[in-house]
Amino acid sequence: MSGSQGTQSSQSSYPCKVNDPTSNKIVRKKQQPRAACWNHFSKFVTEEGENRARCIHCDNTYSMETGGSTTNLNNHLKTCLKKPQGNIVDLKQSELTFAKTTSDPESETTTLSTWKFDANAIRKALIHMIIVDELPFRIVEGEGFKLFLSIACPRYHLPSRYTIRRDCLDLFNSMKRSMKNSFGKDTSKICLTTDTWTSLQRVSYMVLTTHWIDDEWMLQKRIINFCPISAHRGESIGQALEKCIRDWGIERVFTITVDNASANGVGIEYLRKKLNHRNVCVANGKYMHTRCVAHIINLIVQEGVKYASISVDRVRAAVRYIRASPSRMKKFYNRAEEEMIDTNAHLCLYVPTRWNSTYTMLKVAEKYERAFDSYARDDHSFFLDLTTGDGVPTFDDWENVRRIAKILEPFYDLTLKVSGSLYVTSHLFFETLMDIHCLLDGWANCGDLDIISMASKMRDKYNKYWGDTKNINFLVYLAIILDPRRKMGFVKFGVSLLFPSVENEVVNMIEKELRCLFDEYSSISGRGMVHEGQSSIPTKFSNPKELNESKTSLAVQQYLLKKQRVGLENKSELDKYLAEEEDTNNSSSFDILLWWKLNSPRYPVLAQMARDVFSIPISTVASESAFSTSGRVLDGFRSSLTPTMVEALICTQDWLRKCKEPINLDEYAAELQDMEYGNINFD
Repeated sequence: MSGSQGTQSSQSSYPCKVNDPTSNKIVRKKQQPRAACWNHFSKFVTEEGENRARCIHCDNTYSMETGGSTTNLNNHLKTCLKKPQGNIVDLKQSELTFAKTTSDPESETTTLSTWKFDANAIRKALIHMIIVDELPFRIVEGEGFKLFLSIACPRYHLPSRYTIRRDCLDLFNSMKRSMKNSFGKDTSKICLTTDTWTSLQRVSYMVLTTHWIDDEWMLQKRIINFCPISAHRGESIGQALEKCIRDWGIERVFTITVDNASANGVGIEYLRKKLNHRNVCVANGKYMHTRCVAHIINLIVQEGVKYASISVDRVRAAVRYIRASPSRMKKFYNRAEEEMIDTNAHLCLYVPTRWNSTYTMLKVAEKYERAFDSYARDDHSFFLDLTTGDGVPTFDDWENVRRIAKILEPFYDLTLKVSGSLYVTSHLFFETLMDIHCLLDGWANCGDLDIISMASKMRDKYNKYWGDTKNINFLVYLAIILDPRRKMGFVKFGVSLLFPSVENEVVNMIEKELRCLFDEYSSISGRGMVHEGQSSIPTKFSNPKELNESKTSLAVQQYLLKKQRVGLENKSELDKYLAEEEDTNNSSSFDILLWWKLNSPRYPVLAQMARDVFSIPISTVASESAFSTSGRVLDGFRSSLTPTMVEALICTQDWLRKCKEPINLDEYAAELQDMEYGNINFD
């Protein structure tokens, strides 16, 4: 043993020798340098053939001595000003540091912890920062950023923008694989929202967002697709949806929420037929098509605003004139101070396609009515400019504006409530229908002829989409039934209010569809009837004292026990749930998902139905926000990115931030215009 160990030690002290098969020469295997100083130096060869070493901290170079000595390199490390430590240290050794324990600046506290230099962790954090904060790839080549990092962490070598781009794609693919696995393991069904849009270059894009409730009863939302499509035709939309669903391995599609474009209906019908061939849809996809509530509310309100469009246009022209220059704005707010107008709101201009911005503009402008009148008296150009257009707002216009703002306010609140994507909204659909119905009925009898005429036009648009029971998805009723605070009693009340002439028919249809869907879920879960509480019913009196204290005969007692047992066996989960009293907690803090999480052991089949139904988004805001938020659109400047890169950035940012804000593609596109992948290829 000692002899063999000595041989190994002797051999390890010299470079290993290997035979070169192409020649008879013996080639020595190259060994990695073992001196600690090489953690801070890199070798290179000059044009004259001289071997030198460069300090990775300060870029000073030194000659590599032929004898293999590193004395000059170690001496430099002792005096290198840019090296974090004065002495040679192990880069893998942990260091003491102060770490923040809370993110709140007011209650910020720190604790003593350890920190270790990790180039891979820094690189991942850099990629995360670039994607989440919407920074350009070329930031890593910026002079200021290089200076900052050389001081903050001089050990780290910044990668190039090409490497950053590749890392972003790698992160996207890695997260996509992980999410695909979670889709395969999760038992809940997937609800989708999609929207299409045409850029200024006449390129059509489609975004697809998934919504589901995970095993922890948390609502999840992820953008999984952002790609160009051939056209806005229904078949093209259906084919793009099918391709994306197949690529992600999604089988359990429950609903698809879209706006009222006819092409969307054709696309969903195409997808429904494809999924029915695989027998993966609930009720054969009968409830798959869900219309966006926010979009219909938009159409209803726009129909009413048309009645008073002259007054709205005049106020908009006045606001546009004031906002045209800083001097006008300053002069206008000075007039507001002179008129002692007590508000800090700033004038805002509305977007014609967004009625809620119309409400915001009118709500602010009507507070400055006296300031507008004062400004018109002092600025003759203001009067002339507006006179050649729609005209200066008159007293009657301001009265109309106040009435319009009063009418739009409840619709504005309703739109905000149903447009959420980070909380459950499906159970709000039926209540929203009832609220709008009550508002229009109230305005129809208010006595104001202008408001009555305005409400009449809005009622016509309302009846077009929600006046017929056939146009309302049955899942709207199911969502409110599964709300433990409402249940069937509230549904019957709402049906009597919305459809009084066919109340009984609608209620019977709801009850029939409800039981059919419950039976389908019961068969899928393999549970059938659930006999909750059966084990607590005694089959006989085991204690003689109980038998003596009983005032009824043993035969009667056995009969009553059998009758009670049979009654429970014939009572399903659905019957027991509907028979219970409604929950009395009507506060805004009521967590409907938490209620079902706690009660899922009692109602396992209904709980699975609730997970699927409550994951349905009733608006397409989650998908629309990927195209434009705060004026962001895919214009010609941003569209220089490849479709693959656009999809990777938008999806990854959404996955990292778990929010609705879209990514800003301005800076990404600018730096890629001179690269080989800078032009879009739609093949």
